[in-house]
Amino acid sequence: MSRGKIIWGIAGVLLAWAAAVAFWFEPESLTLTQLDVATPSWPQNTAPLRVVLLSDLHMDDLHMTPARVRAIAARVKAMHPDVVLLAGDYIGGDLFKGRKEFGVRPMRSPKEIALDEEGLRTLGAFEARYGVYAIMGNHDCWWDCDTVRKILATTHVQFLENKAARIGRPDGDVWILGIEDGQTQHPDFPGTEAQASKGAATIALTHNPGLFDWTSNKTGIQMSGHSHGGQVRFPLIGAPVTVCRHTNDTARGGTVIGNRVLIVTRGLGSSGIPARFNAPPQIMLVTVHPGPAKITAAPDVWLH
Repeated sequence: MSRGKIIWGIAGVLLAWAAAVAFWFEPESLTLTQLDVATPSWPQNTAPLRVVLLSDLHMDDLHMTPARVRAIAARVKAMHPDVVLLAGDYIGGDLFKGRKEFGVRPMRSPKEIALDEEGLRTLGAFEARYGVYAIMGNHDCWWDCDTVRKILATTHVQFLENKAARIGRPDGDVWILGIEDGQTQHPDFPGTEAQASKGAATIALTHNPGLFDWTSNKTGIQMSGHSHGGQVRFPLIGAPVTVCRHTNDTARGGTVIGNRVLIVTRGLGSSGIPARFNAPPQIMLVTVHPGPAKITAAPDVWLH
């Protein structure tokens, strides 16, 4: 056998391996990332908060079915978080049926719409000591904002759109600032922050990490999704395609800029093509407490 054939044979094997990982094994996997986050915006007399941050489920009938989401919810419950934060994009992100130019819901069949609606109701499977809080993502609004609101209203999930929710605790209240999506809605950081008690601990929850840089955003800590960590990341060069600012600098979980903290999960599902490579689905468990701005990450744990 010639050297050229051997090289092409090896290349073919590597390509087949990469395709199997990207289109099946990694999308079907699940990791746990644990972060310890200190922020000076957290009052010294307010106890730490254990947050499970989830985003970009993009539920479908391939990798992220409602049944799989319920299984993930059971894992989350066993972690005993104080709160669960859902950072948007619950609807599937199919390349041809998920683009805003095509009108997402009209492009779907009745069977697909029924799956979408079941997926939204499945969010009610998540539980936490002080509640579950959710915001809108761009795919959700491209699908149908009103229907998302109506379905989540039938669950115990508290849906926040430019609204602050108080978590009352004997060891210090915390406010979740649910900010509208930047692509499809009208984010209002000052108006939402004004609803919280002055000087209290706050966490801004908004889908797109890019909103961290808005001049109207003065929050000390923001939690987001949307970027998928690039969804496909190559060694050395990182993600060749990025959908927002802060895709690469938050690939390991977050970044500190000017004494402010940005936490970004790479999410659970996929959009565009149903593939992930070197950016596996993620449950993020974040412990927030007072201190100089710092993010400490433990090594990822592969759950399956």
